[in-house]
Amino acid sequence: MTGRRVISLVAFREIRERLRSPAFLWSTVIMLVIIGASSVLPALLENEQQYRVAFEANIQLRVVGSETAGRDELTAKKVDALLLLGDDQIVFRADIDTRLAAAADAAVRALRRQLPPAPELTSTMLEPSGPGKSDDAEALVAMLGAALLLGSLAVYGQWVLAGVVEEKSNRVVELILSTVRPRDLLVGKVIGIGMLGLTQLALIVGLVASLLAAGVYDAPTSLGRSVVLVVPWFALGFALYAVAYAGAGALAAQQQDANSAGQPVTYTLLAAFFIGYAALTANADSAIAHVLTAFPLTAPLVLPARSALVGVPLWEHALAFALVLGSIYLIVRLAGGVYAQGLLHGGSRLPIRAAWRLRHES
Repeated sequence: MTGRRVISLVAFREIRERLRSPAFLWSTVIMLVIIGASSVLPALLENEQQYRVAFEANIQLRVVGSETAGRDELTAKKVDALLLLGDDQIVFRADIDTRLAAAADAAVRALRRQLPPAPELTSTMLEPSGPGKSDDAEALVAMLGAALLLGSLAVYGQWVLAGVVEEKSNRVVELILSTVRPRDLLVGKVIGIGMLGLTQLALIVGLVASLLAAGVYDAPTSLGRSVVLVVPWFALGFALYAVAYAGAGALAAQQQDANSAGQPVTYTLLAAFFIGYAALTANADSAIAHVLTAFPLTAPLVLPARSALVGVPLWEHALAFALVLGSIYLIVRLAGGVYAQGLLHGGSRLPIRAAWRLRHES
């Protein structure tokens, strides 16, 4: 039996086993319902919130002779915002004041007797954001996308870890390894669980991108492209970290040891997230942000977030993709032998140094 055939059989076996669990289906439905509800709830509450803000806000209005005069006063910092009723716009200098924008929108809506959910005013900026700056919507999408990736990689990585330990504890793996290569078993397991995770994530991201494109959320529709980037980078990040989780699971003796065996991988994943978060929060266009965009351990988390914040050139996409793909190939080859030795080891937990030594002796 060829390696490809073995990998496909193992992958489909993993998919079939996981789909039998109601937890996967229910978790998918619940997350889609939450996202759908998040798009409806603001519309239901918008009327009360906007009119309340209008009455609480203390706003002074000054009439100017022309739009040009108003822009001059805005540039000179004599006013905080310029209200252009003819164009249905409220213009800010460099950063959008969401509270002031909401108050002005509610006031104009009340005068025109227009009801939510259609907004009356569009918020714009007089000056473009400088390098490393982004508006609230972009920052929110970037951070939520990175957090979604982190959670997805951790959850599905734990699935791989638990699956390996379960097979090992039931001694099923000894029968399997008598007919297939350990590396093929490893790759098939990662692909099978990864396809399930990718399907679930694609449904969630697709719904969010559709809502953004439809203008349901108060955010630029172009952010939908940044949200879609989460899907391919989940696939790459999962392949990178799941192989490490599988190797960790092979070293564990029983289910009780699974969490401690997978801790080094989990801590590495968390460190990659927080280092990337700190760098992007400080300056998304800094030198360290560029390095983290291409570094294999941080690229799956940093690149989609940075793309939403300031954009990423095509050459950086290509470089990050090549480096992550090369790292996946390398870690599969290195972890394959450790994975095989760990699966066949009985008794107590096998230290990674011992597994590495047995790999070279065999």
